[in-house]
Amino acid sequence: MNDFRVYSPEDIVAANLKESAARMDLIGEQELAHLYELAAGIAETEDLSELLSSLPDRKPPAFAPNGEMPIGNRMALERLHRSYQAMKSALLCREIRRQLEKKRPVFPDALFPEAEDIRAEGLRRIVYQKSSYTDSAYLCFSARLGDARASYTHSFLSACEEVYNGFCEYCILPIENSAEGQLVSFSRLIERYELKIAATCDVVGNDTGRVTRFALLRRNLLPLLCLGNCTEYFECSLPLDGTSELSDVLFAAQLCDLRLYRIGSTPPSALDAPFSARLSFFTEAADLSSFLLYLAMEAPHYTPIGLYPHLS
Repeated sequence: MNDFRVYSPEDIVAANLKESAARMDLIGEQELAHLYELAAGIAETEDLSELLSSLPDRKPPAFAPNGEMPIGNRMALERLHRSYQAMKSALLCREIRRQLEKKRPVFPDALFPEAEDIRAEGLRRIVYQKSSYTDSAYLCFSARLGDARASYTHSFLSACEEVYNGFCEYCILPIENSAEGQLVSFSRLIERYELKIAATCDVVGNDTGRVTRFALLRRNLLPLLCLGNCTEYFECSLPLDGTSELSDVLFAAQLCDLRLYRIGSTPPSALDAPFSARLSFFTEAADLSSFLLYLAMEAPHYTPIGLYPHLS
């Protein structure tokens, strides 16, 4: 009876799985060595913009199942290998970042170059549509900027145009509230005028108790305020058009130690256009540079929305 248990089908399967795991460890070690070698070669590129543009062509080859197999097996293997592909790409980007930082800082200036063209009279000027709510938001933001100046306009759209055309450096928009959640119309304004979130704060209505979150926006994505006592976020938009898997992006973010704060969606402006996922991550103790390299490799059509602190 004891011998029968030793050679039972379950024991044979377990022994085969153990042997397969050992072989996979050896293959994984070889793959890691190749990924490090590839990363070192990619990081030799002197021009970072050229490196970023070439990343989609440098990603590890995708799994392509060969031969006949049951459809269930094929689907399960494809799901498994898609996650494995995201892991390999994330590891490659982490090694590229490590290699690059031996020569020069990767983040943030190199990844987010200056995008502003502001007139001299517009520097440090914050434009907004005046109300008791936006006045409170202005006081919060201007206290951190130091020498900010207020400018008023008749609409939120006009405020966006003032920043887009370089007449003001910043504008203030509401982006969500406790009653409606994300304010989609303002998200579209931000996208339309290519604005980036520099900071956020919450304003509580004295009469209603409703909380409205306001954003300080500008053309440049580079971090504006580095405050040790504030929660910091990275936010981006990803078109759900089938060119990249949202699950892979979230998995890569986890591998780079980013914690998901919120995920939402932005409706398209046209009926035949795809929705966009709006992703917001906590950046504390995260390897954000590697994740940004991953996005440049696997989802180059993503749009950065902000890298910013939330002011309490």
